[in-house]
Amino acid sequence: MSSDPVSFPPTVTASFKIKLGDHCLEARIDVPAGLVPQRFLLPIVQRLADTVVDAAIQEEQKDGRNVSCRAGCGACCRQLVPMSETEAYHIRDLVEAMPVPRRSEIRARFDAARQRLASSGLLERLVNCRSSDGADPRRLGIDYFRLGIPCPFLEAESCSIYPDRPVACREYLVTSPAEFCARPGVDPIRMIALPVKIWTALAALDPRADGTAAPRWVPLILAITWADAHSEPLPRPGPEILREFFQKLTGKPLPAPPTQSGGG
Repeated sequence: MSSDPVSFPPTVTASFKIKLGDHCLEARIDVPAGLVPQRFLLPIVQRLADTVVDAAIQEEQKDGRNVSCRAGCGACCRQLVPMSETEAYHIRDLVEAMPVPRRSEIRARFDAARQRLASSGLLERLVNCRSSDGADPRRLGIDYFRLGIPCPFLEAESCSIYPDRPVACREYLVTSPAEFCARPGVDPIRMIALPVKIWTALAALDPRADGTAAPRWVPLILAITWADAHSEPLPRPGPEILREFFQKLTGKPLPAPPTQSGGG
């Protein structure tokens, strides 16, 4: 057995604070200093989203409102779920890593949904739905919901990839009666108030081909075919990616990446 010490990649440590009502969320993150794929950020973003949502729930409870979402209530899993391009690559690879029978089953669900969208005439609208195309996202979402297409990962009205669910799904919680979610545009749906939208900041990291800074997003139902058709961005320094994410999140310029060293 080798006695050589284990070598870890060099890291730098970043810290952040987010004000939410009476809460001040603080964390320190060790970030790889070298070149990494943008998706390395996903576990950090997911934890941040969960923390922000938990604090937001506490704020709602102070005002006498409780989250009505429960396991087995899957109306929201038939909605048009937006996700960042980074998450689309992750979802594609998550499915590819499944055992063959399971992978084939999930891919078949994605294919069936795409065929349903094509026959309804909605597929072209979804393929072209970018933030700057002038489409009404609310109208598009209602038209999609009316088709009743379940998320390919929905089983027994619960999410089968819950730890890996998109950030937009993590942020979608309501305090209105759960049954209202089955009638969007008819009954008033009250979502929990979030100080920041994590998923849009993540989507804004994906550079547009025309050089603009508008967020890009991919419908979850098209994630696999989209990821198969588009090359993943080249790796960048970890601190650079994290700094850019927090700039998108806060809308403010941030100082240069930290220099405090971690492992390595």
